[in-house]
Amino acid sequence: MRAGLAYASPEARTLAAAVASLAHAAAISESAVLAEARGPYPGWNAAKRAEDAIVRNAREAAAAITHSIATRARSLYEALPGAKNAGLRVSVSIAFANDAAAARRTGIAQTALAPLAGITRFGARSDGSFGRLLSEDARAGLAVLGYDDAEIAEFALHAAGRRTLKGAPGVSLERLAALGLTEPALAAIEEAAADAFNLRAAVHPLVIGPELCEEVLKLPPDMAAGKRGDLMMTLGFSEEEITAAEAYCMGAGDLAAATGLAEPHRAIFAGARDIAPDAHIAMAAAVAPFARTALELTLTDKTIARRAELLEAARAAKVALISMNVEAPSITLTLPSLEEEPEETDRRLPAGKETSRQDASAPPAVDVQRKRLPERRKGYIQKSVVGGHKVYLHTGEYDDGALGEIFIDLHKEGAAFRSLMNNFAISISIGLQYGVPLEEYVDAFLFTRFEPAGEVKGNETIRHATSILDYIFRELAVSYLG
Repeated sequence: MRAGLAYASPEARTLAAAVASLAHAAAISESAVLAEARGPYPGWNAAKRAEDAIVRNAREAAAAITHSIATRARSLYEALPGAKNAGLRVSVSIAFANDAAAARRTGIAQTALAPLAGITRFGARSDGSFGRLLSEDARAGLAVLGYDDAEIAEFALHAAGRRTLKGAPGVSLERLAALGLTEPALAAIEEAAADAFNLRAAVHPLVIGPELCEEVLKLPPDMAAGKRGDLMMTLGFSEEEITAAEAYCMGAGDLAAATGLAEPHRAIFAGARDIAPDAHIAMAAAVAPFARTALELTLTDKTIARRAELLEAARAAKVALISMNVEAPSITLTLPSLEEEPEETDRRLPAGKETSRQDASAPPAVDVQRKRLPERRKGYIQKSVVGGHKVYLHTGEYDDGALGEIFIDLHKEGAAFRSLMNNFAISISIGLQYGVPLEEYVDAFLFTRFEPAGEVKGNETIRHATSILDYIFRELAVSYLG
């Protein structure tokens, strides 16, 4: 992407193969130099024939690559200092494997062969608000393709959002004002939209005020309190209007429909979900002569029917598949508006029939296994001050860098509140280990409001929080959701 090449293109595979060849050639060359000075590794004589074959095959593969980087690799292969005589000090093996922890440490988005999940990430903006950001990889790619700063800024607004409903399509401040929302209510919506993950979290009864919902919008008390219903659909907005406004405000998350982006360039900024598994296999095959491949394929509802074909293609390309993950399609629930709410009636079935009705409609039970953390695990400790109160957040990670547990320590708080937060952290940890996505927790607890709240000190990315829970899940989102 940074080079302005589409992941599925032959040019991208050529570049990847060239980089892999240079890495392998440099490692082999250094190993040969060390062997001249300190001798080969134990067992070299027995492994000499196999090692020579590996170097020969890699040199031949590099010779077939038309790229300046591969030219540098060929010069290293040809100048191996006495490898045949002195041998190699270490046996060289380069591997491409997913390592989320290494990616965070090195500050890069992807360490393996898989394409980027997307061109946006969640983080803190320059103004202190929290939300989508156009990635540096996408910005660099756009610059390479010749787009100027003004055009890149427009693309960033399309992908990451404008963080305002003023002039938005569908659900706009103007239409909300026409429905009777007051200036303070509109200002509260705008403030919430600056940090919200979705539009429904910003246009919500608890944001604009339950009293206004009851007195002006004439909503029943439970809906005005945010306990049920969908406020925007109740106000008459369609799902299409809500989706359009959310893309305008919170960002589309991609450049698929961005105005001004040339059609040939759209494939360059495609996310992993939009790239066919065949392209993943082809990329792994391109670097296979120089590195071990440990490819993970994620199949969607569109590609799962081809799993046998893809497995055979990987075998033919001599690509090692360590897993084939199946991504289940998301389930969309449509909430009825207030006008569509059915009247409550007593429709109980006769005795003996209720159980059979429930059994017929209930989904089959799924046996979910708990994925326990290793006894020794990595993580980090973040010390911050939220509204004048010290908060210590401890995290525990799986070997792949995924979050598996959290601990929350509050300095000099009452015993009851500290115990409550400790047990809350345990419940979150158990949920994570049973497969509850961190995104679900972030959506649930972002913008929770209670004291202590206010200015955040000691954290480089978060400057303000509406509660300790709001701060904690902002921090986890920044660290683990990118």
